[in-house]
Amino acid sequence: MKTVNVFRRIMAVLLITALLCGAAAVYAEGTADAAASDSTAKTEVGSIVSFGRYEQDNNKENGPEPIEWIVLDTDGEKALLLSRYGLDTIQYNQRYVAVTWETCTLRSWLNNEFLSSAFSEEEQSAILLTDVDNSAEQGYYGRDGGNNTQDKVFLLSYAEANKYLGVTYNSNDNVQARVTPTAYALARGAWTKKGYKTPEGADAGRWWLRSPGRHSHRASHVYGTGAGRDNQATAHSPLFGYDLVRPVVWVNLEADIF
Repeated sequence: MKTVNVFRRIMAVLLITALLCGAAAVYAEGTADAAASDSTAKTEVGSIVSFGRYEQDNNKENGPEPIEWIVLDTDGEKALLLSRYGLDTIQYNQRYVAVTWETCTLRSWLNNEFLSSAFSEEEQSAILLTDVDNSAEQGYYGRDGGNNTQDKVFLLSYAEANKYLGVTYNSNDNVQARVTPTAYALARGAWTKKGYKTPEGADAGRWWLRSPGRHSHRASHVYGTGAGRDNQATAHSPLFGYDLVRPVVWVNLEADIF
């Protein structure tokens, strides 16, 4: 009898252990699926993600604020991000001379000062080096933008602004293409269009595109109405207010940065 009882106890322990292991496996699988689903949801097109930090509230004593980005596109394990707000006011080029995206000082600023100040080393490693197309197909009404470039941080072209945000010459009611300047950008002279409100209810600013303007001393931008324009001087007077910078980056989603 004792042998039978011992055997039964051993079998009961083994059965309970098996049931517990099975339940743990099911829970772990469910948790992993939920985490994967949550990660996917965070990077769906149109969603907002936080990545990097930059001064935005114009109070430098409390440090830079997290940068919010709109997910414009995904391609496998990478996503295209556009800053939600106009982060700063930077001239397209420091001098009013003939210039392309390849040679403008704004490109240099984005890939040097901005990149190093806004992102940690780990975050920088998640930003992909992108082959940037500056061909005539990307420009405002087919204007050639010079040589193609390789950038970690860049701006949308006119064609990309049209593709992702519906920007055209006549899209004056295009609310999704309007941008809210940060308090920091406003303090630095950002221009705004009174009465043309952004999704956040603020007066909309102008923001740079990388595409050339109607001639080599001008560049394209998105006007406060949400329409595209090709007549902004690459280096213009503060009397007319400054254009905003909305950086764009492709990021590696496998880097687990979100």
